[in-house]
Amino acid sequence: MQFRVLGVPEVHDDVADRWVPLTSPKQRQLLGALLVRPGVPVPTDRLIEELWSGGAPGKAVNALQAHASRLRQLLIEAEPSRANTPRLVARDTGYVLEARPEELDSARFRLGVARAGALLGSDPRTACALLKEALGLWRGPAMAGSTSGPLCAGAAAELEEERLTVQKLLYDTHLRLGLHHQAVPELRSLVPVTPGDRGELVRLRARVDELVDEQRLLRSQVEELSLLLGSGALSRR
Repeated sequence: MQFRVLGVPEVHDDVADRWVPLTSPKQRQLLGALLVRPGVPVPTDRLIEELWSGGAPGKAVNALQAHASRLRQLLIEAEPSRANTPRLVARDTGYVLEARPEELDSARFRLGVARAGALLGSDPRTACALLKEALGLWRGPAMAGSTSGPLCAGAAAELEEERLTVQKLLYDTHLRLGLHHQAVPELRSLVPVTPGDRGELVRLRARVDELVDEQRLLRSQVEELSLLLGSGALSRR
């Protein structure tokens, strides 16, 4: 089973190769909130705030129980072998969702980035491949459609900042390797999220323009040199 938050929160049943049918925005919000820290109980009052943002119904605890029960049942239907040990359980006046790091796309993203970072100095090409693979896990904005509450909103902002940092790192690594043609699309993929990022984006665009001009000049000089060499060879005949 795969849990995904690098985009719309969702669950993929790998055995049946299908998406678990989360039928309401509240289910996705609850899933996202529980996946902020898998294996760690989230108090009931924080989940109520997450799902209703201060506008909780009169029987909010009962409503939360209903959403949690339905989500638990959907997960069990997708993973019958865990019927007696469900991933989602009530614990310590809250709820907890169990998911291993390899089952959660945000954890895999961070692991891939860490592996790439360890290789940047010794093997930058492999590091580039790992960074691309990590960025390929993204399907859209983090926690898309589920950031009205503080838990998901905070986690999404943190993940988006990490994503931007990795995109910049990949861009810089491509430049170090002289892969300017690959650096340009990486630059275009950078999405500014703060005024400071916009300033950085302008600086990076200017640098790419310089590199493109340098590349054109170099290509022109090579072509001119080739023509001269060709003419010299002909004159010697």
